[in-house]
Amino acid sequence: MKLTVADYLDQLAGGKTITTEVETTASKVQQKAPLKKAVETVVDALDTGHLGKYQITIKVRKGDPVVFHLDTNLINIPMAEAERLDVKLLDKEISYPVNLYMVMESEDVNKSGLRIDELANETDLSGDIDSLVERLQEWLAEHLADVMEARA
Repeated sequence: MKLTVADYLDQLAGGKTITTEVETTASKVQQKAPLKKAVETVVDALDTGHLGKYQITIKVRKGDPVVFHLDTNLINIPMAEAERLDVKLLDKEISYPVNLYMVMESEDVNKSGLRIDELANETDLSGDIDSLVERLQEWLAEHLADVMEARA
């Protein structure tokens, strides 16, 4: 799917985003099944012409829960900060591919409290879901470990 900045912002404002929110534990969230469901849910939303967001609140043994989400966006900023998609960053006339980003929010993930990396571009989204799940599983394990280490 490709969108202009205006179309993307209109979809967000117009409620054309399919959002799923769940809660689980750190050990359960790192298993393949819940991550596959998350990726499939967002890919299915895109396939129907909607933006997708899948948010998981992760309960951990020590400290506040960690918030993880898969976001669909044109560049690597969280959907919640879409107003940052201004014309200084992107040309408003051009249609950009919608990519899938892995986002982790926690005071302990890094100094900014936010980690975001691309999971899939437009081409990857039409490919093998299992390889995306594997990449997501590795990323999530690494950054949850960073949070736990910072809290130790």
